[in-house]
Amino acid sequence: MAKGEILACSKFYFQLDGLEDLIVKKVSGVGNTLQTAGDMKSFGVTKGGKSAIQATVTGVTNSAITVEFVATSDDKRLVEWYTESHSEVIAGGGTKTKGARKTGSVVLYNQGGEEAARWNITGIMPKTYKSSKLAAGEEGLSTETVEFAYESMHRIK
Repeated sequence: MAKGEILACSKFYFQLDGLEDLIVKKVSGVGNTLQTAGDMKSFGVTKGGKSAIQATVTGVTNSAITVEFVATSDDKRLVEWYTESHSEVIAGGGTKTKGARKTGSVVLYNQGGEEAARWNITGIMPKTYKSSKLAAGEEGLSTETVEFAYESMHRIK
């Protein structure tokens, strides 16, 4: 990798345990927010009437990661994982996955095809699932879009 190389948005992969061979079209929503208190306005005064303001981290909010996959004729693993991760709509009860979560990563590659940046993600659960719009005369490839909730994300590279 060249020193100071700028990374392209088109050289990436979303890696998910047990589903490493899926074709990924788009990834969005990688991020989290530190929740803070005491940083917007004075929370008190000290001797001499001086305002006290100090940003204090009180928690973390994770964004949902949305991944658009290119659909193939013989692969139903995404919708099956989604279905098995949620209780039956009317019957309720437990899930087939028994609450199991996956781990994964978002990886960016440099111009030489080498891994240049990586965000490791734990506790991944499919939150929503939808397929692409189907219409006569529609152009483009059929896709499956899954929104994932997760427990933690760390950039390690």
